[in-house]
Amino acid sequence: MELPEDEMTTLLTTQEIVDAIRFVNESSSDDDLSLIVTYSKHMVFIAVNTHVSSREIAEQYEGFGSFISMGDSDGLLKFIRTNMPLMELRTSDDPLLQGRTAVAFLASICAQAARNGGLPVARCYAITQDYIKLANESVNEELVHFLMLPMMLELTKAVGTEAQAYAHPISHHAMTYVRSHLNETLDGDSVAQACGVSRKTLCTRFKQETGETFASYVRRVRVERARRLLDTTDLEISQIAYQTGFSSQSHLQTMFKRETGYTPREWRLREINEI
Repeated sequence: MELPEDEMTTLLTTQEIVDAIRFVNESSSDDDLSLIVTYSKHMVFIAVNTHVSSREIAEQYEGFGSFISMGDSDGLLKFIRTNMPLMELRTSDDPLLQGRTAVAFLASICAQAARNGGLPVARCYAITQDYIKLANESVNEELVHFLMLPMMLELTKAVGTEAQAYAHPISHHAMTYVRSHLNETLDGDSVAQACGVSRKTLCTRFKQETGETFASYVRRVRVERARRLLDTTDLEISQIAYQTGFSSQSHLQTMFKRETGYTPREWRLREINEI
């Protein structure tokens, strides 16, 4: 079943979609992925897990949303690659109905994220409705799940190229830089230099534009990443501290406890006990 190209108006080129699929699946295959049906046969992203808690789903979708709202396509793809399979609430024993419902639910979450990034409501609606329409018209459950990746990518690209996110260019640049360099030293001076402004300007504008201090933002994002690594990997806590840019394991433990009310070890045990 080939989907005619004129049925799907998208900001994405065919090559961008092919490259995205290969990236999230860590594939270097030279197979012909030019048809949408062929995409679905090659991408692990259609694999879903419905045996998860609402909290786990919320955390994964929060991750999707954070990159969409920043217009960060590279960050989104890296997050997807390290957080597969996609989590879904189980709503039906019929795979096709399950997929259609999942597309609609994900569309609502991602549209809100794009709105937060400054994309006009009408534009968010137009993009997501295209994919919901395709899902509802499809009789192939693999194709329905395939639609999730390009839908998220298109919204992200729209935010990055069309949205009013750049009304606050300094804080937007700083947030993108932080998420892309989380395992590095992220003091005000180094990030300000990357943004081409002084430390004072960065800290003042960041607070004005986001309502949060720059230091608080960095700490919160580090803890969010540590929490996801605790939930999705078996890495030692010391390794997680290194990967999330904390100066030591004890520093991670202190900041994690402050943000979540749990130590990293308690958080991981809590996760096991809930299974």
